[in-house]
Amino acid sequence: MNAKERQQEIIDDYGVIDDPLERFQIIVETAASGEFPERFRKDENLVPGCTSRVWLGAWMEDGEEVNVAIDSEAPALKGIGGLIVRIYSGSSPDEIRELKPSFISQLGIDRQLTPTRQRGLANIRRRLVEIVDELD
Repeated sequence: MNAKERQQEIIDDYGVIDDPLERFQIIVETAASGEFPERFRKDENLVPGCTSRVWLGAWMEDGEEVNVAIDSEAPALKGIGGLIVRIYSGSSPDEIRELKPSFISQLGIDRQLTPTRQRGLANIRRRLVEIVDELD
């Protein structure tokens, strides 16, 4: 399954929940990714421009696939970060560069966030692409 298919699967899975607030709450409660590699919990891996501390790590696996890890002190960003990890981990650098995280608007997540948090999500995406460019 590629990144686009994984994103669509997330949209389909969470899209069955009609109420946007309930959907957002379920994402926050259930979507956080697994264990965050401690080697990435350093100041240089903090995403700039986020209100809460958000760590982002990415590394190449087998020289072809990028793995992504995100952690945050904020439960909402931790949950949304978990979805970003599910979509982009195991993808090629080109897939990561090309596929925008449209699930954020399609699931109405953006309507549940303050403008500051929305900018924070954009900064996570921007920083991920920068890291991928460095890895590639």
